Amino acid sequence: MFASRFVIALVVAVVFMAGAIVTVNYVIDTKLDSVARVNVATAEGSAKGGNFLIIGSDTRAFVATDADQKTFGVDEGGQRSDTMMVVHVEPNAKRTLVVSFPRDLWVDIPGVGMSKINAAFNSGPDTVIATLKKNFGIDINHFVEVDFQSFRGIVDAIGSVPVYLPYPARDEKTGLYVPIPGCVNLNGKAALAYARSRGMQYFSMPKARWFKADAVPDIDRIKRQQEFLRRLVGVAVAQSLNDPITANDVAGEVLKNLTIDDGLSKDDIFALIDVFRGVNPDDSSALEFETLPWATGPSQDGLSVLYPKDPDWRSLVARLGGAKGGGKATPSTSSSTTTPGGPTTTTAGGPTTTSTTRPSTAPGGGPEISNQSQLGEPVPLEPPCTAST
Repeated sequence: MFASRFVIALVVAVVFMAGAIVTVNYVIDTKLDSVARVNVATAEGSAKGGNFLIIGSDTRAFVATDADQKTFGVDEGGQRSDTMMVVHVEPNAKRTLVVSFPRDLWVDIPGVGMSKINAAFNSGPDTVIATLKKNFGIDINHFVEVDFQSFRGIVDAIGSVPVYLPYPARDEKTGLYVPIPGCVNLNGKAALAYARSRGMQYFSMPKARWFKADAVPDIDRIKRQQEFLRRLVGVAVAQSLNDPITANDVAGEVLKNLTIDDGLSKDDIFALIDVFRGVNPDDSSALEFETLPWATGPSQDGLSVLYPKDPDWRSLVARLGGAKGGGKATPSTSSSTTTPGGPTTTTAGGPTTTSTTRPSTAPGGGPEISNQSQLGEPVPLEPPCTAST
């Protein structure tokens, strides 16, 4: 299923490109009127900054061909978001914080009860907004939704995006298959398979077999996607500066499958442009990415779930203007606590794995590699994947 963290790549790419070309007013005026609108109960904005809720829908309503059915499955009605992002924009300070919310967070969904956060979207965007408010105290000022087609279309409009894969890689569920590792250029179809992957496997030459690549698939996927976002924006900006036609093509691919709240105006778009115009996409500090601190704990109705990690999540959510109340603390458990890529410590209770927000030390900026000892040495980084992103 489509990873909603990627939808911000689409939006960011559009505003980057719109700010880069001289026809920005024409692009916004002609494209924005064609975008689907939805009535959503959003909070009043502030001159100091605002929060954009970015959601990727897993709807298959667009599936019409056998090829798409094989790739995406059939439409079974309803829709969920694998995860979601809140993008906090401060126009005056020209700062942007992007916070990913893992799909398996166990939260209180108004009108539904306790469930995984990705289930909130099945009741519509208003329920997602109410869920973020009730559990994290976050106000949402604008809403943006895209689907599978938007992601595939923007990558194909650009041509391809370079991604570092340290070993031969595959995901049998999404159709990803890259037999030759290194800095690989992914087209729209391959990039979508990479983006959706929660079952990534790497091939070990010494052992002559496939190994699981991720320690925590949902969390490691977030790291891959955030790194992909930086590269997608970098390619989009470079090509748009040289070719306004490409910028217009990409904007068209994004906007034709976009749904936004009916209060999102041209002025709001230009506020985003002002923020992103001065951002260097090769500077990892320009677009700050974080994942809500999480912890594992007791399963719920036989489901493996994650919990907001108290008190760590509160300081991050405070930067979004939230954490004034609400939130579900990690259930008390007892035994060993493991930080992915870090040391193991002992706590009171059952098995609990906690998140870390420290930067990745893995090659290419992606997640730490699981089963590293079985896989052998990764192939070296080479241009353009060696660029600081």
